[in-house]
Amino acid sequence: MNTAFAQHKKLTGNHKLVCLSLAIFAASTLSGCRVERQPNYEWLPWLNPMMMFSSAAETNTVNTIFKNKLTNQVPPEGTIPRDFTPLHFTADDAGRTAAGEQLINPFEADDATLKRGKVVFETFCVPCHGTTGAGDGLVAKRGMPGFPIGAPENNAAKWPDGYLFHIVTYGRNVMPSYATQIKQEDRWKAILYLRTLQQSAKPAAKP
Repeated sequence: MNTAFAQHKKLTGNHKLVCLSLAIFAASTLSGCRVERQPNYEWLPWLNPMMMFSSAAETNTVNTIFKNKLTNQVPPEGTIPRDFTPLHFTADDAGRTAAGEQLINPFEADDATLKRGKVVFETFCVPCHGTTGAGDGLVAKRGMPGFPIGAPENNAAKWPDGYLFHIVTYGRNVMPSYATQIKQEDRWKAILYLRTLQQSAKPAAKP
């Protein structure tokens, strides 16, 4: 009986220890919750209050941290955005020619690149140039010029990738610049996809 009583006492003590541990865990967890705002549960915010409760500065507001008290600061001289390669070409024929001679497409025409290039082409180029590059997009059908770029015998097929990259970046004739809409890497990929259209297109029949 003494042995059984001792074992029962030991189990009871272990049970109390488990319950006490659970109670401490629950208390510490609940102490890290807030219900004053939405979403109303935050996990242990007191561990990093700066991350949880610091307010981001609003654009175009006064910011006393800086000497000029402006939130929007001019980037340091010489810095460029991440994943951006600065271009030093003029937006004219001379600039396009120079870009064609100096710029090399940094991507290979593999499956992933062409898949992305197709998405970019169909999003930005098809409205004017058409799905095959024949210049028969919806915009062209409504009266705007739709320069054909997909035929193997036209000028676009003979222009270097850098030349086409310049056109997409700076625009040409009625075509506007897409520099703010298409990332540089996507411009190169769209050009590689265009090359596949030019290679697969049949030359126009001679009269």
